[in-house]
Amino acid sequence: MSNDDEPECANPLFFKWVSEWYEAARASNAKTQHTLKKACVSLQRYPLLLENAQDAVQLQGIGPGIADRLVKKLASWRKEQGIAEPTTVVPEAASGSANSDTPTTTRQKTQRLYVPRYRSGAFALLIGLLKTYCLYGPDYFIPKSELVPICEPFADAPFHVGGTSHGSGYAQHTAWSGMKTLESKALAERQGGVKFCLTEEGVQIAKKVVEVLRTRNELSDDDSQVFSKLEERNAVRAGSSSPGIHSSDFDSVAGDPVQPRAGIMSRSSSAPFTRQSSATAHIELDDLMSYPAGSYDVILVVDNREVHSTADRALIERELESQGVRIEVRPLTVGDYLWIARAKPDSAHRHQPDVVLDFVVERKRMDDLCASIKDGRYREQHARIHATGFTNVFYVVEGSDPDAVSRLGEAAVSSALSRIQVIEGFHLKQPPSFEATLRLLRQLTESLIDVLECVYAIPDSLIGLKGFQELKRGIRARFPQAQLAISFDAYDVVSNKSGSLSVGEVYLRMLMTLRGVSADKALSIAGCYPTPQLLIDALKADGGVKAVDELIVDGSCRKIGPVLSKRLAEFWTANSF
Repeated sequence: MSNDDEPECANPLFFKWVSEWYEAARASNAKTQHTLKKACVSLQRYPLLLENAQDAVQLQGIGPGIADRLVKKLASWRKEQGIAEPTTVVPEAASGSANSDTPTTTRQKTQRLYVPRYRSGAFALLIGLLKTYCLYGPDYFIPKSELVPICEPFADAPFHVGGTSHGSGYAQHTAWSGMKTLESKALAERQGGVKFCLTEEGVQIAKKVVEVLRTRNELSDDDSQVFSKLEERNAVRAGSSSPGIHSSDFDSVAGDPVQPRAGIMSRSSSAPFTRQSSATAHIELDDLMSYPAGSYDVILVVDNREVHSTADRALIERELESQGVRIEVRPLTVGDYLWIARAKPDSAHRHQPDVVLDFVVERKRMDDLCASIKDGRYREQHARIHATGFTNVFYVVEGSDPDAVSRLGEAAVSSALSRIQVIEGFHLKQPPSFEATLRLLRQLTESLIDVLECVYAIPDSLIGLKGFQELKRGIRARFPQAQLAISFDAYDVVSNKSGSLSVGEVYLRMLMTLRGVSADKALSIAGCYPTPQLLIDALKADGGVKAVDELIVDGSCRKIGPVLSKRLAEFWTANSF
């Protein structure tokens, strides 16, 4: 009773037992097989963790009879595994009972902090996710295929079906089922079905789990150094402050009720690394392209999607250009507004290209913010801003929309606004209107013109697709007073949604666009057919579809299957769509 195209079951034990009962009923041609089949389908598709067997009666095909069987089976399984039955809360006695001679005491149920069992699946997953959080930042969603190898050393049970647990022989269930527990307790969240990230609550629990390893002297030096980056980042974030332009200078314009933590010239601590890379050890300021003070103009660049109509253009001209602010409209891959330095025509640096300054503005209306939180764009956009390396980010949430806030929930919106400041390290501004936003932009531009002196542009030759953030951090660590910039071409490269993907990663994404192709299946196909051309040739050859059908998915006993192999053949060998 399994289907490779179905999502992973949230209650694997219940599903396994009901599937066994269904197979037995079908073998004996019992009438209960139809009800049990419905129960199997309901359990497989139900996305939440059932706290106890009796809760299963809410699912289609599961009545009191099947629920009672599950209760007994669960009790028997716990006894075999040596797991104690959970304690139940004594109900409060009815007041005024005349027949009770013994005074009754009541126990009030208190919500306890969740702590996973030592070396359980959830225990290992918290460590792996926190390690990812430290290495790649708070918004990085790690694929399951990359997360499992990180977690395996910290768990007794295997993460793959068919593995063996430490000292226990064949494993009855995998440690990956702990991810469902973390999700049900809001300690982890997923993106796109196969990528995972810790929530703010999950980070706090994971820190406690790491402390357990520290006290038992089971944390390696390398892991200890990685986790220490989290404490260093929090310490830097709490104390980061430097003179320069302060966002409080614009509060009277924007009407912002929330005070940012530091001036916009302060260096962001959102990046997880602080060590200096070897590539930057020999770089000097003379190696960078310089724009001395007075040799360049500061120009505000407006994303072309921000200018929707002639009325918008007229408003921008009135609030900005008429006040002496030079603007340009062009497509931006990250941010809605940013500033460039352009060499003056009469300066000795007039042949140098335009460079993007280290300041960006992301603007959203309140209804846009609510929509982006709901569909996941909110975190993806934050991750792209971090990947571009901007250290001075203004996040403008414009106006108010009570209807959108009430639909999403005030708590969710408040949490998002707090995360923007505390976790992301952005400077939150909440102007009441688009006109107020433009006035904020005007004052920011004027302040930049006043305070910026010599600007140093990182040459394109030093900017690679991978490791750009570390490169920039290394240069800033050596020259903390230097105002860094990058060329517009480099900005387009490092901020592009797919610019940092290798050819192999693009191929995997292409495979996963087909329904039913999970990350594990895509990796198995790419492992056997490393390029699209090899896959197409194999599918066109005699018996090629059968060969793909027989492929074993990595880490399991499952095959790709005839349905999915036929779908792959139709997609990859079609002449047109």
